[in-house]
Amino acid sequence: MKKKTNIYCTIRSLVSGAALVLAAYCLPLTTCPSFGAFQDSGWGVRPLGMGGAFTAVADDSNGQLYNPAGLAFVPQEELSVMSAQLYTGLDTVNIGLNYLGYVKPVSGKFGNLGFVWGSLSATSLYREDTASLGYGRFVNDVFGLSQPAISVGANVKYIKHEYTLDVRTVDDPVFAHGNSAAATAFDVGVMASWEKLGLNVALACKNVNSPDVGLLTVDKVPNENVLGFSYYTAQLPFLKIPDFTSALDIVSRDNQTDVRFGVESWMFDSKFALRAGASQENITFGLGYEISISAKTKLIIDYSFAWPLQIENTSGSHRFGLSVCLP
Repeated sequence: MKKKTNIYCTIRSLVSGAALVLAAYCLPLTTCPSFGAFQDSGWGVRPLGMGGAFTAVADDSNGQLYNPAGLAFVPQEELSVMSAQLYTGLDTVNIGLNYLGYVKPVSGKFGNLGFVWGSLSATSLYREDTASLGYGRFVNDVFGLSQPAISVGANVKYIKHEYTLDVRTVDDPVFAHGNSAAATAFDVGVMASWEKLGLNVALACKNVNSPDVGLLTVDKVPNENVLGFSYYTAQLPFLKIPDFTSALDIVSRDNQTDVRFGVESWMFDSKFALRAGASQENITFGLGYEISISAKTKLIIDYSFAWPLQIENTSGSHRFGLSVCLP
């Protein structure tokens, strides 16, 4: 387990160049890993409940930022919203996370469109915004294949980060040309699904163009490559767990590797979900409850909790979400 650090290390792992702003507040920053800005912050309640291992699942409106190829697997129009409070119990910084995802099937074999907006903010310190337009479709007809079902997808993202200045930083030369920067980024993904075997294999490449979001000097967002696997069975042998999904993600970013694992089961006539997961950063669990409005319209209420393995003096991160599936 990595050495535990304070909240400013958390922010540094979430944002690029945050040490420039936070140096005036805190010195012991060198012991925490820095992954830079616009890393995966746990978008979506369902994915986070599964430890963030969602690249080879990505079959709902939570999944676009994990793998745009998953858009093709969303069966109907769907809208998801999320609000999260990260690292509750800390007095020094209030970190919030908000997310909106929407998927719209186009027509027949022409695939699905998706839109995502996500925002991470540390009150009075920093803010990140990501807006993404995505597209995913099956390509079996192109290659003349029946199995596996193969989908491809891509995102075009507008990313922006902004620092809040105070009397100690307003005259810093780093901010001589402004306290914010924006860029365009691109994601691509592919997924293969063997339905009879219940097996999915996926690859997602994020920020493939390494966009520059530097303020004074070049500060590129490193590309992130994720290899994902998932397995689904209507009933897990021996344990007899219904509607069981397990998932594994191997994440490579900026010469660092993370492994994420998660499971999900829908019980009681597929109305109630239990989720759990783990990574090098968190241990997570989640709950979901589905309410049928009509034959093809449903409402899903989700909650997830993440216990950080590197942050002290916190009662964890809480995420609440609501999804609507429309005919």
